[in-house]
Amino acid sequence: MNGLAFIRKSIINRILFITISGAIVVSILAFFIFYFIFANEGTYHFLENILNYAKTHPFTFALFLGFLTFQAALIPIIMTYFLLKKEVIDPLQDISERMEKISMGELEQEIPVEREDEIGHLQESFERMRMSLRVIVEKLENEEL
Repeated sequence: MNGLAFIRKSIINRILFITISGAIVVSILAFFIFYFIFANEGTYHFLENILNYAKTHPFTFALFLGFLTFQAALIPIIMTYFLLKKEVIDPLQDISERMEKISMGELEQEIPVEREDEIGHLQESFERMRMSLRVIVEKLENEEL
């Protein structure tokens, strides 16, 4: 199985791929940022000032580091939120709306199967169910005539 097929096969594989990709990008950016900071001769004086400030104002410095950590944690949280919304929540809402219409007797509207993952399998199952219901309803209507 090639990499692209592995990613398409499951929602969790897609989430894992995007999360790892994000971690790699952040790591590369952090490397370059730290490299340029530490490669500069004047950085040591700057870092010494930061450490002195941390020693004299530990509470304020801890709040500042906590704030920075929170900001850094927001990036993967927001990425995960939008990914889950796009990949899981929106398709499930679409399936739910279509199933609601089917439960009201509207059996003509197809449920498109656009994916190969778990959501795609669910779409396939509901489409087969819709087709079966449609056949059953047509048979019942023909028997009544």
